[in-house]
Amino acid sequence: MKNKSYHDLSIPAVLESLDTSTEGLSSVKASLRLNKFGPNSLPQAKKLSAIWLFFHQFHNPLIYVLLFALILSFLTAHFVDGWIVLVVILVSGIVGFLQEYKADKALAHLSEMVKYKTRVVRDGAEIIVNQEKVVPGDIIILSPGDKIPADSRLIEAQNLEVIEATLTGESFPSKKSTAVLSQNTSLADRNNMVFMGTVVARGKAKAVVVATGIHTELGHVANLVKEVQSGQTPLQKQLSDFGKTMGLILVGVNILIFGIGILTGKPLFEMFMTSVAVVVSAVPEGLLPAMTVVLAIGTQKLARRKGLVRKMVAAETLGSVSVICTDKTGTITKGEMRVAEIITEKTKVSHDGDSFSSTIQPDGEASHVIALKISLLCNNAIIENPKDSLNDWTIVGDPTEKALLLAARSAGLKKEMWEVEEPRIAEVPFDSEYKFMATLHKQNKGSAVYAKGAPEKILSLSSYVDVEGTKVKLSNDKKDKILKQHQLLTAQGLRVLAVAYQLEDNPIKASEFSKDKVNNLVFVGLIALKDPLRPEIKRTIAQCISAGIRPVIITGDHKLTTMAIVSEAGIKVSADNVVEGSQLDEITDEELQNMVKNVTIFTRVEPKHKIRIIAAFQANGEVVAMVGDGVNDSPAIKKADIGVAVGSGTDVAKETADLVLMDNNFKTIVEAIKRGRIVFNNIRKVVLYLVTDAFSEMIIVGSSVVLGLPLPILPVQILWIKLIEDAAPAISLSFDEIEEDVMSEAPRGKNEPILNTQMKKLIASYSIIMDVTLFSLFFYYWKTSGDLDYARTITFVGLGLASLFYIYSVRGLKLSILHINPFSNKLFTFATAIGIMLFLVALYVPFFNNILHTVPLGINEWLVLGGYVFMSIVVYEVGKKLTIARI
Repeated sequence: MKNKSYHDLSIPAVLESLDTSTEGLSSVKASLRLNKFGPNSLPQAKKLSAIWLFFHQFHNPLIYVLLFALILSFLTAHFVDGWIVLVVILVSGIVGFLQEYKADKALAHLSEMVKYKTRVVRDGAEIIVNQEKVVPGDIIILSPGDKIPADSRLIEAQNLEVIEATLTGESFPSKKSTAVLSQNTSLADRNNMVFMGTVVARGKAKAVVVATGIHTELGHVANLVKEVQSGQTPLQKQLSDFGKTMGLILVGVNILIFGIGILTGKPLFEMFMTSVAVVVSAVPEGLLPAMTVVLAIGTQKLARRKGLVRKMVAAETLGSVSVICTDKTGTITKGEMRVAEIITEKTKVSHDGDSFSSTIQPDGEASHVIALKISLLCNNAIIENPKDSLNDWTIVGDPTEKALLLAARSAGLKKEMWEVEEPRIAEVPFDSEYKFMATLHKQNKGSAVYAKGAPEKILSLSSYVDVEGTKVKLSNDKKDKILKQHQLLTAQGLRVLAVAYQLEDNPIKASEFSKDKVNNLVFVGLIALKDPLRPEIKRTIAQCISAGIRPVIITGDHKLTTMAIVSEAGIKVSADNVVEGSQLDEITDEELQNMVKNVTIFTRVEPKHKIRIIAAFQANGEVVAMVGDGVNDSPAIKKADIGVAVGSGTDVAKETADLVLMDNNFKTIVEAIKRGRIVFNNIRKVVLYLVTDAFSEMIIVGSSVVLGLPLPILPVQILWIKLIEDAAPAISLSFDEIEEDVMSEAPRGKNEPILNTQMKKLIASYSIIMDVTLFSLFFYYWKTSGDLDYARTITFVGLGLASLFYIYSVRGLKLSILHINPFSNKLFTFATAIGIMLFLVALYVPFFNNILHTVPLGINEWLVLGGYVFMSIVVYEVGKKLTIARI
């Protein structure tokens, strides 16, 4: 039953196939089928426990390196070192856990658990049951506002329109009928079917359930979500590579140093302890907590801009996005029908979704005012809270009628006022057979008929045309002109209806009013409707393109509608840049990989197509963000490098996403990308700073072993420096807001490492120049004084103070230190002051002299060290200018 199609079968054949009838199932048969097919619900994703989420934070190569250092420290009785490393590991894990746990809790509050009920026919009578108890063969009864409980074949339909955006992505309600369709009809065009999770917009219907639970179209999407494997983010890959590289370097350097020491006759234990010193000097313990704080702060700042990051590492990945795949409805557009234009014989008035382009006199006799009056009175939409402000209104009714009501109210026309003057006494409801709606109104002298409907139908019933309040004979030329205007609007992807009226001196009785009385109308004009663009979208798209990010529209909507909206948004598009879903079924993945390089719009696509499109972009080396709101988007959201769901979207989409847009706004995505780029820059600064220090320390320790000299700096002194530099200064980089015009640069390459070649050159050149200088100072003071502790104190203070001050140069990756306010980051200033104070404590407090093997220094030594610190800033700035500033 689950693989059978029903849209190509007649109603009797469908009923026979399901062993049911229009009288519905018996209670006994329904119970048996419930046991056979199971509850009509989708399997819920297993919630990750808090314990799992906590321990998952430690699945990181950098953690493994730190654990190695931790074990080594405790094995060699370096307990202070070990406890410091342990605290670093735990703090990093706790910060990451708290951020992701908080995001999951916030997401849980977005979803309210609602038990949907359904009207079904059983034992020949209509009853109400929980959605979970609906079974194949049930006859369901549908009314406006109902959420469809299961995939069903229509057996009766009266003016039925269904909102299928969650499944197909189509913005306009789909008109339904009971007619048999061909077997190869696409999902979005199966107009004799209704699908689980979609909503009835208007009309009434009866349908027979053909599939429930996992066997529905929604269930197929849920299976796709399960099957899709979400890979590592670029940052996770880069951190993994970085951790592995660092581990290999540590092993290699230690083997080399240990081997040289043994070959030169040094004691085994001494060389083992020296190797520990090299490990301690090389491992940047502060890297992990600093990166965790960078991501946490980026996540929190994005949350204040309406972006809820569910997975903390995604805050950075956003910065590497090179392609944004998005549906148009609700992100590029408002996701609501609005009047766009009113075109009458003499005038054309535009509407931007909120207000008209020109002032309208509500009591005037202009044709466009009459058109608004008709659209207001021939309208069944209701404002539930009219006393509230317009933006807070809750309007119940058909989407088209909602749009007409809002347009009339924005022009100052009030329905309640007109209904007092011209009360409605009868109605001909809209019917797909005669394609119009008409209402009869009582006037002081006679009566009025107001009609709206399909333009060709209203024209065929019209004998006159309104010209600014004057009735003029409707000629064939005028009819042709109106029809051409209608075709032009339709070609632009607009939905068009016509309005007309008929005034009768002899009142029409309500009991006599019928569709046959609607004739000899006065044609007023055309009203074009669309889902309008968000007001800021053009500027946002332009910013997106200037940042090297390519927007791609993937939708279930029609080609012309999508092209019109995309062009209006500022994206250049032609027919050659548009591909329909049916075409994707005919090409291989390799062909699609080449195709996506030149395609801007994919229309009439299904969930399986979206996954292939995302995979094709990824195969081309792109970092892809997928934006969606419906269940149909969920597999692609999971497949993408960054999955983005809108806050008003389905629970399935939000559960799958890395980022949830609380305001449904495309602008928030671009803001998130900007924030992601700032986050990555700050991560790079932290890595650059700490690796430069680690490399410098490793060189100065390693070279002394190779040269057979005493260690210029002791492991305990290195740990003191790390306590100063790896904590507050490195973490303070996380709070920097130096953007360096990040949105004017192209996205970084998917495989670009955290430390690129130019940065490695900078680290190597700075470390070698400064280490040679510092080693020379150590050698000089050792030989001239004969005091090893004195010489080591010079190395200790020089290495530490240089770290505290050249970090001000690191704050700007490409920006000169001269263009950065040194006091703009208060945490930086505080960290520097605390660092200096800790060095003074290490030098001038006797207790710490004993622990750290330091001696007090005089004014001459401080002048020399001051020169060394100034030199560190100059060397770093010159190196930066010759390397990374050139990129």
